[in-house]
Amino acid sequence: MNTDAVTVPSAAPPRWVNNMVRMALRTPGLQRLIGRGLALITVTGRKTGTRYTTPVSYYRDHDAVLVITKRGRTWWRNLETNADVELRLAGEKWRGRAQILADNSAALSRLATALERRHTDARALGLTFTPDGHLDQGRARTILPQLVILEIRLTGRIGPNDDEG
Repeated sequence: MNTDAVTVPSAAPPRWVNNMVRMALRTPGLQRLIGRGLALITVTGRKTGTRYTTPVSYYRDHDAVLVITKRGRTWWRNLETNADVELRLAGEKWRGRAQILADNSAALSRLATALERRHTDARALGLTFTPDGHLDQGRARTILPQLVILEIRLTGRIGPNDDEG
């Protein structure tokens, strides 16, 4: 097992890229083309009350959604005081309750499960796989401090007449 230190790339996409992705994920025809594995998450600012909508990669597991973000990003910090979120997943709007996974063993387990389904995202984080296709746990453990793992429990769909972020 290779446990060399891995540094997660810190560069964020330019604002215009996020704006284009937000627009595309809200457009039915385009959403189907790029929406697989991409969602919009809306959080409420803890100080201002302003709603922020951000594109994120996600992994769905029944009534739970896993979102992995870099610790250096700021939007997720709003969830420390208000864990209610809205998600746009595959063209449908949902309400959910987010939990930041603080326990490293739980976070590592959820990270491995998600990234073993999507090797491209793992490689973007600088991670590798064992010959039998499992995430290299040693390398993954080294990047955990650089990531935030959110588990969002879906609580219900938002109808077409309800508010959207």
